[in-house]
Amino acid sequence: MRSVINPKKAEQLVELILWINSRGWSPATSTNYSFKNSENPLSIAISQSGIDKSKFGARHLMLIDIEGKPHPDFSDLKSSAETYLHTVLYQENPEVEVILHTHSVYATILSQKYLAEGRLVLENYEVLKGLGDIKTHEVSVPIPIFQNTQDIAAMSEEFRSLYHKMPDMQGYLIAGHGLYTWGKNFEIAKRHLEVLEFLLECEWRKASMGMK
Repeated sequence: MRSVINPKKAEQLVELILWINSRGWSPATSTNYSFKNSENPLSIAISQSGIDKSKFGARHLMLIDIEGKPHPDFSDLKSSAETYLHTVLYQENPEVEVILHTHSVYATILSQKYLAEGRLVLENYEVLKGLGDIKTHEVSVPIPIFQNTQDIAAMSEEFRSLYHKMPDMQGYLIAGHGLYTWGKNFEIAKRHLEVLEFLLECEWRKASMGMK
């Protein structure tokens, strides 16, 4: 019998993944997701690699440890190639409970457009108050952009280094790839995702209209 994945959390994540797919943010078998399954010892439930997200179910989750290694009961399964981008955040911030990764059109294009600057700055939007502890629209929120690479271990360490400098970061982009965001629970993680995806679309539409 396999180690138990928290059924309530699994149901919440599956519902969220299917909603994300309905928005067109997980084309083909892309995107990956995880949540803290238990604390002592720490285990992480993460989406298996190569699963069509329109058909995703709790059976497509597996357990890994904080180093990204599959638990023995799941050693026959493969997690996302980007597993270390999840584990590094859990290592750095014990308050994080849920991590979401999407591949929307706007995240993919804008992450390339602003790669040279190393960040996309979101400012003066009312909906920014949906991120973290922000209380006003009169704020500038930098969203870091990392160069895409297949060396995920190196990228995870690059993220770790930047996160030490920007502990209030609520999300980041990978160029030509997509968005990562997270939260202390499913509700907050979903809210952060909605805020960031909405504002990425706003930025694209502004650029298309010649607005600054």
